[in-house]
Amino acid sequence: MKRILFTTTAIVAFAGAAAADVSWSGSAELGHNDDINGGLYADGDLDVTMSQELDNGVTAGVTFGFDLEDASADTLDTDGNFHADDNFTLFLESDMASLYYGDTPFAAETYWNGVTNMEEDSFSEADGEVVLRGAMSYGGFDFGISNVVHNDKFALGGTGSGEVDQLSLGAAGEINGVSVTFGYQEEAENDFDGNGDFNGAEVYGLSVGTTVGGADVLFAYASDDGEESIGLQGSYAVAPGVTLTAFYVSESRPVDPTDTDIDEDGEDNYGLAASYANGPISVDAFYHDGGDEDAGVNVSYDVGNGLGLLAGWSDDDGQYVAAEYDLGGGAAFVASYAEDEDNNQNDEIGPQEYLHGTTVALTLSF
Repeated sequence: MKRILFTTTAIVAFAGAAAADVSWSGSAELGHNDDINGGLYADGDLDVTMSQELDNGVTAGVTFGFDLEDASADTLDTDGNFHADDNFTLFLESDMASLYYGDTPFAAETYWNGVTNMEEDSFSEADGEVVLRGAMSYGGFDFGISNVVHNDKFALGGTGSGEVDQLSLGAAGEINGVSVTFGYQEEAENDFDGNGDFNGAEVYGLSVGTTVGGADVLFAYASDDGEESIGLQGSYAVAPGVTLTAFYVSESRPVDPTDTDIDEDGEDNYGLAASYANGPISVDAFYHDGGDEDAGVNVSYDVGNGLGLLAGWSDDDGQYVAAEYDLGGGAAFVASYAEDEDNNQNDEIGPQEYLHGTTVALTLSF
C-alpha cells in the first residue's frame, strides 16, 4: 500500500519535471566497541531529497532514505533489492501553506513549548507512524493540523485502509513581545506499537512567555485526560557567559503509593540549571527533584586544531569521557568510554549518545 502510494504520488508530483533538484546526504561509521557490538561494526545512512518548483510558486518534493546497517537482514528483500527506510515524506510547500505525508511530526509536538518536566504535556511524538500534516502562516502565527494514518505495520487494530486517527492541532506566534504556543490532541481510537512516546489520551496545553527585567519567563498549563500541570520557568544571564534557569511545576495527579520507582508521578517537579561558556570551555549542570530526581553535568573543552575533549555524568544516564578529532570534510575520529548508570548496555549515554563501553570510531558525513 505504501509503495503504491509513493509511486503514484511521485509520478503526479513530478510529471513533466525534466530537471528536478536532487540532493544527497548521508553518514557512515566504522568502529570498534568492546561491549555493544563485541568488536568491529559498520553502519551508514543515505538520504535523498527530490524537489521541483511548480508554476504556481508551490514546491513539490519527496524525501526518502536507505539504512545500510545489516543490509542483509533489514533492508534487502529476497531478490537482493534495497528497501527504503520508513522516513519517506511527500511534501508540497509554499510561503503561506504546506502539506506533508509520511515521516513528519504531529502538529501539537511541532509547536508546543512547555516548562521543563511537566508531566501532563504528554503530546504524542511521531516515531515510525505515517502522519498527514498541514501547516500555514498568518498574522505572525504558525498553525498546524495533523492526523495519524493507520496501517498494518504500526497500528494495533488498524485495518491498513488508510483511515485517520487522533486529530492534533498546534500554533505558535508572538503578540506585542509575548510568545504564545498552543497544542491539542484528541483521544485516539487505537494505540501504536513500537512507539513508547505515543499517547492515546486527550491532551491540551497553553503557554505564554515574555521578558521581564532581563529574565526570560515562561508560564504553561497542560491537561492530560483531566490531570493538570501548571508550570513556571525563568532564565537569567547573571554574568557574561553564565545563565541560570529555575522551574517549578505543580502536578495534580495523585502519587501512587504502590509505585516503587525513585521518580514518583504526581509529585511536584522543580529544579535548577546553570550554563557557562567562555572561549574553549563550556559547562552545563542541572539538578531536578520531586517527581523526577536527577542531577548531572556536561563539560567540553576545545583544545584547538580540531581536537575536543568531553566528559559528563548524570544520575539517570551514567558517565562518559571522550575525545573527538575533526579530520575536515565531514570526517571525525572519536574515542570514548561510557558506562550506563543501570548497566543497560543498549542505552546511548550523554548528549552525544556514546555507546556503552570503550569505542573508537571513524565517522563520516556528507
